[in-house]
Amino acid sequence: MASLTRSLITHDTATVFRRVWEDGPPWFSCAEVIAKFDGHADRAAVHDQVGNWRPLVIAGWLVLRDTSAGVVSEPGWCAAQLTDLARLNSRGWITIERDTFPTGRRRRGWTVPVGRPQISVDTRPRLTANDTASAPFVVSVAVNVNGAALGADRDSVYREAMLVRTDEGWRVISARNATRKTDVP
Repeated sequence: MASLTRSLITHDTATVFRRVWEDGPPWFSCAEVIAKFDGHADRAAVHDQVGNWRPLVIAGWLVLRDTSAGVVSEPGWCAAQLTDLARLNSRGWITIERDTFPTGRRRRGWTVPVGRPQISVDTRPRLTANDTASAPFVVSVAVNVNGAALGADRDSVYREAMLVRTDEGWRVISARNATRKTDVP
């Protein structure tokens, strides 16, 4: 474990943030957005932009409302409204304005701290030669209350490290991604 955290993997321990948009995808009503939460159709247009709305609505932190032209952008579409802005601001939610819509209006939302990354090795490393080993490991997020509401605990990356024994101990010489836990030998 020590060789993983001090190696070329450069494990980052800084706080992980997620972006939550106030404005939904252009020209989609709330009914359309909700219908597309679990589907694969229009993934880039809907799910990738507001996929974190679903757990927040279930947790009661957001309410979705169809807007009229002017407040969010014209011609009006689905927007998220926080149920307790003061409480969420105290939990680190920071208001932002970023990307633009096709209409040229700025997109509004929040940057939310969700936790800190952690590395875990869930099986024993295995020797592949006298001085080399392979170690499967998982990089996940140790979530705070925001991260639990956003489902950030499901954002795990499975990887495998190739280690070599040196005079100072084991050192990681390479790492490869695995698409899921079963891909790691």
